[in-house]
Amino acid sequence: MTLVIELRRGVPASRTGRRPGPRPSARTLERIVVDDEFWTAIERLGRHRLPTLADVDPYGDTVLRGEAVVRMVRELEGLDLARLRGAEHEAITTLLAWGLRCRADRDLRIAFSGD
Repeated sequence: MTLVIELRRGVPASRTGRRPGPRPSARTLERIVVDDEFWTAIERLGRHRLPTLADVDPYGDTVLRGEAVVRMVRELEGLDLARLRGAEHEAITTLLAWGLRCRADRDLRIAFSGD
């Protein structure tokens, strides 16, 4: 199952003081494409320990921002990621790094697009 994961800079849904005209669009800062390694990592670490990532829709779109990103980071920081190998480790540690960036910059979000 292919999953495209992007770190995006987006515009909050409601902004005051915005000038008239089209809303600025979100832009992709970084992108990774994963296959089964994402789902295998979730299973290996325990779905019950990663409810935020376990709820990602494998066939649709899921966006994490704000409190959802903070939860994801907290869940990942509480686990032993050294148990993962290769592409699994790379995907999950990338998500953790992106989550830390999102936590510091509220205009960033993590988007998952399934096939």
